[in-house]
Amino acid sequence: MAMTYEDTAVNEAALSKRWLTFARNNAAILLIYFLILLLIVIGSFFSDRFLTASNLINIMRQSIVLGLLAIGQTAVLLTGGMDISQEQVSRLVGLTIATLFAAYDSNPALILPLILLGTAMGVILGGFNGWLITRTHAVPFIITFGISFVLRGINLAISTTPIRGIPDVYLKIYDAKIGIVPVNVIVMALIWLIAWAFTTRSRLGRSIYAVGGSERIAKLSAIRVNRSIVWAYVLSSAFAALAGLFLLARTGVGDPSAAEGMTFQSIVAAAVGGISLYGGRGSIYGTLGGVLLLTLLSNFFNLMQVNIFYQQLMLGVIVLVAVASYKSKRLGAL
Repeated sequence: MAMTYEDTAVNEAALSKRWLTFARNNAAILLIYFLILLLIVIGSFFSDRFLTASNLINIMRQSIVLGLLAIGQTAVLLTGGMDISQEQVSRLVGLTIATLFAAYDSNPALILPLILLGTAMGVILGGFNGWLITRTHAVPFIITFGISFVLRGINLAISTTPIRGIPDVYLKIYDAKIGIVPVNVIVMALIWLIAWAFTTRSRLGRSIYAVGGSERIAKLSAIRVNRSIVWAYVLSSAFAALAGLFLLARTGVGDPSAAEGMTFQSIVAAAVGGISLYGGRGSIYGTLGGVLLLTLLSNFFNLMQVNIFYQQLMLGVIVLVAVASYKSKRLGAL
């Protein structure tokens, strides 16, 4: 049966309405990817090196540490919390593993056991963070801030200078490639896919969203709130540990200043990507967009030789805008 003019008009109106609804519900994500495209255009205009294959691969590599931390931070932010200890967890894992490598004469047979040990350290520290928060009911920011100071003291006790003696086989993890694409970039892409599946398809991922939306409603829905919160912090510290292991392969030393300022950047990346700082809202797509935007900005500023202090100033402004935006939305919904 042929469609009439009125039928066509109704279908077009319905399609337009769906697109408007989609745009309204995903405004933060659409905006962040628009800004990424805009930055790519601007960067290619001001620098001939910006869109070269080598620089794009470099950008993907540069995004890995921030990406790992931001994925973990996203899990915590979705519960309505915040993990300030990520940076120190990464540092502790890097220093500990480097110390053990140096103590055993860079024995390559220890690579897998020490990688597992570093990951386990992150899991344990995250579990401890979550346990403290759920038992004391204190503000997560304060708990993790205190833990970060404890870990900072431990890190300084381990070493105040870079620790060398990392096996060459371990260092090759960073340089391994398939064709021209680094293996670590491919692995990171898979991690992003797993993070998306976790947050959208798994029961625990949906529980984390529910807890951030309303703990009271989550309890009434038979969701184990404390368990979900603990798991969120376990994920945060586990990803921080992986970031520390990756930094160890990238730099070749256990660095007592590794991951400097990265906790703050992970919060910024999640926030500008649409993750609500009050919990329960946002998506991993947005976090990925935030990570790419910050990495592209950093790369562009470095190519333009912009002072690092101005870069930090911009990050601070972005956080203030994000917090103000979500505060306004929250008040408007009351």
